[in-house]
Amino acid sequence: MSERSSRREAVRIPTGSGDAIAATFYEPADAVGLGACVVMGAGGTLTQGDGIPAYAERFAAAGFAVLTFDYRHWGRSEGRPRRLASVPLQLADWRTAVESARGLPGVDPGRIVIWGMSLGGGHVLGTAAADPRIAAVIALVPMADGLAFSLNTRVLRFTFHAVLRRARGRFVTLPAVGAAGAFPADSLASFERLGGPTGWRNEIVTDLDYPLLLYRPYRLAGRIDAPVLIQLGEHDRLAPRRAVEQAARRAPRGDLRRYPIDHFGCFWPQHVDEVAGDQIAFLRDRLVHGFP
Repeated sequence: MSERSSRREAVRIPTGSGDAIAATFYEPADAVGLGACVVMGAGGTLTQGDGIPAYAERFAAAGFAVLTFDYRHWGRSEGRPRRLASVPLQLADWRTAVESARGLPGVDPGRIVIWGMSLGGGHVLGTAAADPRIAAVIALVPMADGLAFSLNTRVLRFTFHAVLRRARGRFVTLPAVGAAGAFPADSLASFERLGGPTGWRNEIVTDLDYPLLLYRPYRLAGRIDAPVLIQLGEHDRLAPRRAVEQAARRAPRGDLRRYPIDHFGCFWPQHVDEVAGDQIAFLRDRLVHGFP
């Protein structure tokens, strides 16, 4: 990575709901091509401060503009209740962030890259399938099939507990990790290590209007015109492998890479250089050199 640090600027993005999205713009160290910009979003219960800056800094040092953002109800974005996990709202926030990036100074609106991790990795598949102007897609350990995830983890039990509490009000608060949570207890150490500095809490709010088991973005990969890099963790027990592989096969310009990591391993220092290096090489090949 270049020794030169990128300049960061806090950005507030308005939404139709009136709740602003908090974002950070990373100015590129040196321009690449015609002003490509990487829009980066986290998993469903994380923020732009949880592991993402290590990747954003590398992109900016390599010459790409970067816009990271928090979903509404999370991190520094507005929205009540806090920590509300809603697939439709998060997809809407992706569309809003992409449109905002297209209007940033020095950014070519036709050279927008979308980067998502975990549930965000599923979101970028759906976002690109609906937006033919997206220039490239990076899906890192993507949660590509909500049904398979629900069957393989604790989401069904989580949903059951949420239904039992629904009578108390529209929004239901439960732990994200543990007996009643969507994630198994052995994920707690990774969440705490990753989100500790940003104040991560073992708490998630759901309204059950759109159950995760209905969300299957791998099925949309065949509609993506842009080149797609999908990065799979060989030891990932959270993102169902079959759906990740199917997404790569369905994408007309899909590229599948495998790594000896678990779901959160992409953020640990010993793996970031390799994973980010492959992402930067992918973008240079597709956006700068024009390889298919």
